[in-house]
Amino acid sequence: MASYTNGESNHGDSKGIQPKITLYTNHLCPFAHRAHITLEELGLDFDEVIIDLDKPREQWYLDINPRGLVPSIKYTVPGLYDEEIITESSIVAQFLADARPSHLLPSSLHDPFSPLFRARLAFFVDTWNTKVQGNLYPMMKAEGEEKEKLANETVAAIEKEIEPLLANAGPFFGGKDKPTLAEVCFTVDRIDDCSTDLRYRLSSLPS
Repeated sequence: MASYTNGESNHGDSKGIQPKITLYTNHLCPFAHRAHITLEELGLDFDEVIIDLDKPREQWYLDINPRGLVPSIKYTVPGLYDEEIITESSIVAQFLADARPSHLLPSSLHDPFSPLFRARLAFFVDTWNTKVQGNLYPMMKAEGEEKEKLANETVAAIEKEIEPLLANAGPFFGGKDKPTLAEVCFTVDRIDDCSTDLRYRLSSLPS
């Protein structure tokens, strides 16, 4: 287990106490990067446990996350949360951002524009996950005409579903000057395996 200190956060939880976080991860997993980036952006300390994805999961980890996937976090705030387990990369990132309002995801309590921004961001993340992300791995594994067919379908999905949602993105989602949860949840693995057109489309998206 490694311990990481990312500095003090300016955004406390409801009791102003730094949470104790254990991150179960693997550095080669692009989805786990969502948790790492979120923790870094929020300036949260955490302990790290590396999960070997090349062998069957040990029972102790299946007891934490029955799906055996990474990332997972164990989250404790004395008197509030007692070793709560959060799984699935987008949900982990969303939970952390909600627990510690910041530039990633503003609180809806004091800014009347925040609920609309959060809704737009949530729709973008859902669109990316459902319309594009699921196509990438099968496309990267395919060969020949099948690979080209899937690449063309993915480019078409980006043009139709993603690019209109980024009309005012610059430098980050929603015209923000710092990364948001949209950038955190935008995950592309092994972009070099994509077609030339798709690489261009992906590399032109905010990141």
